[in-house]
Formats: sequence, structure tokens, C-alpha cells
Amino acid sequence: MEVFWIPLLAALVLLHQTTSASDPTEVIGVLGGSVTFQSPDARGNAALWFFGNEAIVTVAFQNPDTVIFYKDKFKSRFAISESGRALTISPLRLEDVGTYSVEIGDRKSTFTLQVFRELAEPMVTCEAQNCSDGICSSSLRCSAPGAGVGNVSYSWRVGGHTWDGSSLVLWVNQTSQGEPEPLTCTARNPVSSRNVTVTAPRVLCAGSLSSSWVGVGGGFLILAGILLAASLLIFLLLLWKSRGWTNFRLSQPKPADTGATNDCTTVYAEVGPRQQRVPDGTKAKPAEGGPATTIYSLVRRPEQVGGGTADSAPTAGLELV
Repeated sequence: MEVFWIPLLAALVLLHQTTSASDPTEVIGVLGGSVTFQSPDARGNAALWFFGNEAIVTVAFQNPDTVIFYKDKFKSRFAISESGRALTISPLRLEDVGTYSVEIGDRKSTFTLQVFRELAEPMVTCEAQNCSDGICSSSLRCSAPGAGVGNVSYSWRVGGHTWDGSSLVLWVNQTSQGEPEPLTCTARNPVSSRNVTVTAPRVLCAGSLSSSWVGVGGGFLILAGILLAASLLIFLLLLWKSRGWTNFRLSQPKPADTGATNDCTTVYAEVGPRQQRVPDGTKAKPAEGGPATTIYSLVRRPEQVGGGTADSAPTAGLELV
């Protein structure tokens, strides 16, 4: 059987290059749905289906029909019916978009497939509102976001009036006691149509600012930010200067007192409980209440000892033993 199909497939491929083609038929499908391509030609002995230039399946008109898929990827979602004259794809994917064709005898039928996602419910937002002399104009926008939805058209209906476009300017009299009429936005794409109704447009635009006020407010915010940054910089400079001056004052050595000369210099030293000795020094009586480990010694300047000089005068100090 396989030996029989090899020349048949070769002949069908050659036939693909010589058959006459008809005008393409546009087919639109829903993502996740299904489509069926059907050839009107009933003549011939076999049908050869293509996706672009890639062969999908060959059907020999027999009893029963013999169906051969060229690749396994086509078997799961592609199905043949009406003795090979109809091809069904299900479920549809976005990558299925393209040109399909079938060749039966010397005739070729071509189909162009487009796949779109169904629209979600559209949203109406208030972009800006300007009020003057009791009249407010509100700029409304309708949108149906989503990928793979194709070209989307919009229309508005207020009362008995209809407008096309995604944007609408609504005029509302603030002195009126009642609410404006409900408005409806309808979004359409090639495979679906969805709408949303706004019953209280005045509430929808509550708190919205006009574009001019938004610009003024943005300018005030920028100015406030600049002033805050400048104030912070001045504060840091003053703080740095004050700390630097304090450190400078603390680091200056105390000037020597050259005007007055003390006769004696008192030396304080903390010693341990071991024997305490002050060589060549003059011991003074410890102050009352002082600790037992504190030695008070009076050390005279060399020039004050017996009128001698610095070389001949005894030197008093502390020795820890």
C-alpha cells in the first residue's frame, strides 16, 4: 500500500504547481472555536490540503477513503469530512492564522483564515472635567483592552442619539436636580460585540481635575520639592559648620599662663597597696577623707631649690614599687 502512495503523493505535489486557483475566501474564527473549509469541487480522485506551502493531508476518494496526514501535529486538531472535500480545525489558536488551500483534480480553492479573541466587557473612564458657570464638560473614554482582539470599533448611545468613536464629551448642567440620561458604550470586533452602561456619569467624573488644573498642581508640586531640597541643603551646611567650629575650638591647646608662676606643683598619683615611696620628694599630709592609696607630693621647680640652678637642684618625682 505504501508503494502505491509514493507515486500518488508525488503526482499530487506536481499537480499543486499546475492547478488553476480561485479567488481566496476569507474565513474568520474565534479563538478556542472551530472553522471548516469546504471545497465546492466534487470532481477528481483525491484531495490535497495545504497550509501555505506545507502539505497537511491527502485523501484518496475510495470506499472507504484513505487519509494520510503528513505530520503528527495536524492529527490532533485537524479533521477530514465529506470525502476529503472539507477540513475542520478545532480548537483554533492564534498561530493558525494564514492561507489554506485544497486541490481536487485541476481545481484549487484557497481560504484565508483570521483568528480573533472575543472582547471583554469595555470600561468607561473619565479623563478630564472642566466646570464653568454651572456647566461641566466631561471627557469620557471607552476601551476594551486585550491581546488578539483585532480592530475594535466603538459607539455611544445617549437617549436616542448615537455617536461613533472611543471618546465622548458629555455636557452636564450642574444646576439640574436630576442625573443625566444613562449612556451606553458598545465595542465591536470581527467575532464579538460587548457593551457597558453608565447610569451616573456625574459620579464617574467625581474628583476628576481638568487638564489645566492638573498642570498648575504639577507646577506647585515641583516648586515645593525644589524649596524642600534647598531648605534641607541649607540645614545640612549649617549643621556641618557648627560641628566643625566646635571641633576646632576643642582641639586648640590651652594657652600657657606666663604672667603668674606657682611656687609648687602638686602631683597626684594612684598606686597599689604595695610599698609606696617618693624618692627625693617632700611628702604632704593626705587630705582628710582621702583614700589610703593616694600620695600627695610637692615638687619644687629646679630654680626654686636653694637658689640653685637646674643642673644642681634635686629632682622630685614618683616611683611605684
